Amino acid sequence: MKRGIEHEKLIQSKQLNLFLGLGFLTMLFVSAALSIGLAYAVMHQSRTLVPPSLSGAFTVSDGQVDAAYLTLMGEYFLYLKLNVTPTNVSRQFGRLLEYVPSSHWSSIQQSLTQEAETVKNSGITSYFSPQPNGSAVSITDLQYRLTGDLTKTVGSRSLPAETYTYTVQMQYKNGVIGLVGIAKAEVKP
Repeated sequence: MKRGIEHEKLIQSKQLNLFLGLGFLTMLFVSAALSIGLAYAVMHQSRTLVPPSLSGAFTVSDGQVDAAYLTLMGEYFLYLKLNVTPTNVSRQFGRLLEYVPSSHWSSIQQSLTQEAETVKNSGITSYFSPQPNGSAVSITDLQYRLTGDLTKTVGSRSLPAETYTYTVQMQYKNGVIGLVGIAKAEVKP
């Protein structure tokens, strides 16, 4: 009788070891699959783009962008820079600074801070109206150029609109767009 019970316990012990071994192998496989999935997700992470509106399709990869994306982001940067009031200038310029790479941040931040103080202290409001067919894109230089009319109001006095061409210089590194600078040139009639 004792032998039968011992034999039965031995069989149960072997079955338990088999189930534990299978469980261990299953958990090992699941852990490996999750690790591979996590590594894939990190290497192919998505990016959140927050322009004011999407007006067309564009292509973004880790190494390059297309003309439609440069146009969209160039228009967005100019919108933030040129359409300001004394109450929203800090917010607009703050959004611009989110796109400035660290290598250019101090100079651009200082310039925008001075401009924001001038807008607030003088009560300046500005609005930029792009001209039809007044834009150009250079994918190789990562530049967007836009011509339009800038209308300003100082206090309650409206100033005549002036025509300017703005060049937005961008950089694209590691899948992230950056604002390097915005240059203004007056258009002579």
